[in-house]
Amino acid sequence: MIEPLEVTAGKLLLERGLRLATAESCTGGLIGHLLTNVPGSSAYYLGSIIAYSNEMKVSLLNVSLETVDHFGAVSGEVAQEMALGVRKAMGADIGLSVTGIAGPGGATPEKPVGTTWIGLSTANVDQVRHYLWRGDRLKNKEQSARAALQQLVDCLNQTPKMQEVEVTARFGCEGDVVPVRMIWNGQPYEIGSTGRRWVDERGQHILVMLDDGRVLELLFDRDKGCWYILRKTNGRLFV
Repeated sequence: MIEPLEVTAGKLLLERGLRLATAESCTGGLIGHLLTNVPGSSAYYLGSIIAYSNEMKVSLLNVSLETVDHFGAVSGEVAQEMALGVRKAMGADIGLSVTGIAGPGGATPEKPVGTTWIGLSTANVDQVRHYLWRGDRLKNKEQSARAALQQLVDCLNQTPKMQEVEVTARFGCEGDVVPVRMIWNGQPYEIGSTGRRWVDERGQHILVMLDDGRVLELLFDRDKGCWYILRKTNGRLFV
């Protein structure tokens, strides 16, 4: 039995310690619906901005009005700015977007019904894909949502998993785990201070500052007793 794309995407996001946000236009929230059908998806899916009108694309996703005017709302350029905009707006690691003409109206000779652009944005990757579907409105929406999930899975398959690190920790006065030093790529580091911490399905997350000034997000998986580096706090992956 073939695993649904939304299940595969969720597993890959968890393995890589990444968080996703989506920006949807023609699909109207269908990508988010599929992702949240998976139990535990709150561990990696932050949410969606459904920007159906051009005004919402500009005001909520920071899409340039000049880009919309020059290329049109259904374009690779707008899809890319939507993906970047939702990633930054939600503080996600990956932004995924879709804009298209589901039909039956709204087409032009240059952009027939079914024309769809899907954008993806990470700290290191900006990517768009173009499709021309041949179905009715509902079928076009479904195909767009599935294609977006496939694009996400393809990107994640090229992304390294979370990096496990050796951490020495102590228990704080309230029973919290407090990392004090770590060995990363064979190099020892003192942890000068710890900041915000939170818990989700993956375990306990802790922001730490190393003795060289770098700030990292660590994850402590209590079930496995393992520590992982997820990312720097500016959003670039640290792998």
